[in-house]
Amino acid sequence: MVALKFTEQCKDPEMNNLIRIFPVACLTFFIASNVFADYKTMEKESFVKKVSSPLIDLPNGRVPFDSTLTGGQPTFEQLKKAGETGFKAVINLRTAGERPDPEQESAWVEGLGMKYFHIPVAGAKGLTVQNAKLFAEALSKTENYPLIVHCKGGDRVGAMFALKAFHIDGKSKEEALLIGESAGLKSLAKAVEKVLER
Repeated sequence: MVALKFTEQCKDPEMNNLIRIFPVACLTFFIASNVFADYKTMEKESFVKKVSSPLIDLPNGRVPFDSTLTGGQPTFEQLKKAGETGFKAVINLRTAGERPDPEQESAWVEGLGMKYFHIPVAGAKGLTVQNAKLFAEALSKTENYPLIVHCKGGDRVGAMFALKAFHIDGKSKEEALLIGESAGLKSLAKAVEKVLER
């Protein structure tokens, strides 16, 4: 009897219109809600992109991951801008013999209210699992974001992200190399490949 009444109601032109409109309305709502969600995600993820250029225009600067700016050596003024715009930490992969001296940079960064991590990576020799673990530890703390990771030109940064991806995160060699390239890996790519084969 209920089925009969529903069938009879469906013969009504207005009901037929409603039945046709309802799925379209639901689909429209679904699409709109997803677009809004994507917009909010993009808005959140674009923070570092917004401030990285021109305010903090690092040499070979990249934003490979949300809230992570990578590249070459920042100037004091760029570090100052980073602190003013909400960055929480700086990871320096340069060695003690490079300029500015890591101790000097430590004083700058901490004086500007940010955390400072120094993980010396001496070219290909510094591409070790131990350094990858130290690197991963600094990156694992949510309170350190947004952050800057730098070396002289960005190559060691990409190399360390590749090592972390492979040795810590369990990514394949191919995936690790792609992650490294997205973060600045260039001339150290062959050295990284050898480390990933061990």
